[in-house]
Amino acid sequence: MADPRLRRERLLGLLPRIYTAQPGNSAVGAIIDSMAAALSRLDDALTRVQYDRWAGLASPQQPDPESPSALEGLGRLLQVERLPPRVRHAGYEKTGTGELDVRFDHTAPLSDALDELIGAEWRRPRQGQPAADPATQLKAQFPGLSFRLGDDSAALVANLLAGPDPDTPPEAAPAALARFQAVLDPEPGEIFRQRLQVTARVRTGGLTTPRALLSLAIADLGAEPCPRLQRRQDSTFALGMPPGTRKRCAACGGKDATPCPNRNKAVVEAWLTENPVLAARHTEPAPRLRRVFSVANPSLHPDRPVLSLTVREQPAAYPAVRSIDSGEITLYAGTLRPDETLVLYPAVSAADTAPFDGFDSPGHHAWRAAHPNGQALLVDRNGNERDVSSAIFYLWGNRLDDPDSTFGGMRCGVLEQRVVTPRLQAGSNSWMLLTFAQPDAAFADSTETVHSSRFAGSDDPDGTRFALLDGSIGQGDSRYASVLFESFSKTDTGNTSESDTANAPRLSLSLDWMTRPPASIRLRVPKNEWVMAAAARGALPLLRADVARATAAGVRALVDFPEPTRREAVAPGEAFAAATHQTWQEDNGVADSQLQFGVTASQQEEHITADGPFSLQVVFDTTRLDWSHAG
Repeated sequence: MADPRLRRERLLGLLPRIYTAQPGNSAVGAIIDSMAAALSRLDDALTRVQYDRWAGLASPQQPDPESPSALEGLGRLLQVERLPPRVRHAGYEKTGTGELDVRFDHTAPLSDALDELIGAEWRRPRQGQPAADPATQLKAQFPGLSFRLGDDSAALVANLLAGPDPDTPPEAAPAALARFQAVLDPEPGEIFRQRLQVTARVRTGGLTTPRALLSLAIADLGAEPCPRLQRRQDSTFALGMPPGTRKRCAACGGKDATPCPNRNKAVVEAWLTENPVLAARHTEPAPRLRRVFSVANPSLHPDRPVLSLTVREQPAAYPAVRSIDSGEITLYAGTLRPDETLVLYPAVSAADTAPFDGFDSPGHHAWRAAHPNGQALLVDRNGNERDVSSAIFYLWGNRLDDPDSTFGGMRCGVLEQRVVTPRLQAGSNSWMLLTFAQPDAAFADSTETVHSSRFAGSDDPDGTRFALLDGSIGQGDSRYASVLFESFSKTDTGNTSESDTANAPRLSLSLDWMTRPPASIRLRVPKNEWVMAAAARGALPLLRADVARATAAGVRALVDFPEPTRREAVAPGEAFAAATHQTWQEDNGVADSQLQFGVTASQQEEHITADGPFSLQVVFDTTRLDWSHAG
């Protein structure tokens, strides 16, 4: 703001002496003071006009409650609006005890504010129950605070007092009070300025990079995006700092690769994952036997699904699933009785699941922890499980049975005793359900093993002889494979009619697997106090809308707010230490090295010992102490 005294001094230097010599309390002096004040206000207005043309300098202050500020006017050029208060009120004051005294009037009634905060259910009590207390519902909506409503029956002026809840720790009360205050205030001016600048760069520049989307999301939450992003597997990781951090950050201003000194001050964590790992499920409630059905797999990588097969009404002997596209077949060499469910957990290797490894997808294929080598379970109606992995057989290979083919209808394949389900390729997959016994066959007793089960004789028509195979099929000769191929050749859909499957068992099939959908991204921001405060002022719907608008055409964007990772802080006085100690002792017995003494004389003539020099030589055998001789 311009200084009126400086303007007055300049006026006195320009006016004639007859005016400047007048006392300051005279009429002429009062006029000069008024002129200086008016010129000072004009300087401020001209400066404000120049500044208000730029988003980085425009004023966020509103001239009056009904008029937008200069910064909001610039935002309307890009259709970026400042978030208003979540509830309308006539003003509030913060008392000396830390409470918020909120006032309401006829233009902003308390009832409308309660509708916005807790919904309109408080107006309509349930039949036979007393009316719900709005203060109690507000306390549930804003944990950590307690509320009291005013006693004015006209509800034109009411007081809403928020203070610390006796059941809430003292350190949590300020955060809860700030979260409620965010409901009463519009979006802070500097936060709106930063969001406007980031949004302008994204929209006018057409940026759809991970940096642009992460910066936009962090700015919508009222934080400042750190320019130092990290690449972690399939995700881009970013941090959000309190506003104004970058101006004081030495690492952001320098060009060297020094570590960021403000990483521990981050208030928001966000990461963007390309083609995220998602769970997929397909259910066929009543598939017909020997009828093709389609399974869609919207993924960049194939996967083997967990298969659940349930039979109703009548037993199903030797049920099997077949992939028409790949020719893979998985068969259960046994009888699936009514209300029993066969669950197959396929044996998949680390190479099969490696395409689904990612930063935010730990623990995918969670069933592998309990079934690392695959397992087949038969679950009865009471939930009892029985391992039938030895009765699962897997056929894979090529089927060149087209009569017009060059190979003359040759077929080749491999039959193995493995718990493996057919692979779901990317795109559409054609599958089929099969059984290999007559519906009216006499089944073996449930106490008998699969090896002793016998459903048909060797002279029965084709299509039932596969029931003769026992548990040693995996080590059998080519006769078993030949029978299997002949049985499968009878399952073409063109040779079946409604009467052929009228008495067939009624089955239900479900498949569960993992996918990486193409042209998709997922933004994840863990919920914390900062994110909850942004949600209170309505920033989360804005974030979703901005990310969807800024995402490239044809790309599906998912936004998720998971629970934050729990990190336990260890006080400086506490410590945890673990150490291992091992003592090495050389095994050197006394007999391995003897102490020797020798006496020598330097002169050859004979003389007494006292007349000549005396020397002592000590010899130690150190061979055992030399590591080069260690065996």
